[in-house]
Amino acid sequence: MGVANTWTIRDLIGWIKQNLLCERPELFVQGESVRPGILVMINNIDWDLVGGLDYVINNDDIILFISTLHGG
Repeated sequence: MGVANTWTIRDLIGWIKQNLLCERPELFVQGESVRPGILVMINNIDWDLVGGLDYVINNDDIILFISTLHGG
């Protein structure tokens, strides 16, 4: 977690990996980030446009993880 109870997207991804992904976290996480093929949207804006992993999360933010990977 960041300074003074602020969380970044990096912190959130780490928390999700440790607390929610019981099996095969490698399908979601690669290193400190999400795997290629997973879109991250913050308030309907691509996370790369608002700071990526270093974006500081606000209480009213809406964060979506959308997989573009699918079976054939």
